[in-house]
Amino acid sequence: MVRTIRARFSHGVIEPLEKVEMPEGKEVTITISETLTKEFIHEEEQRDKEWGNLAMSGFANDWDNEKDAIYDDWNDRYHVQKG
Repeated sequence: MVRTIRARFSHGVIEPLEKVEMPEGKEVTITISETLTKEFIHEEEQRDKEWGNLAMSGFANDWDNEKDAIYDDWNDRYHVQKG
């Protein structure tokens, strides 16, 4: 049987927040996933934004440099017609 219930982790113990009917001593497997709260979602969005900014700054450093500047005018250099 597979069921999903809400629980709270407190003082090293997982406490069910719903009534669970099963034989005493029954062994179970628990899969833990955090409940999405507004605070958790905001933290994830901030972390994503920080990683995005870091990635873009790294990309800008790689992209805009003297060695690659030769390709800045590739359309003219290779006689590519615009449009």
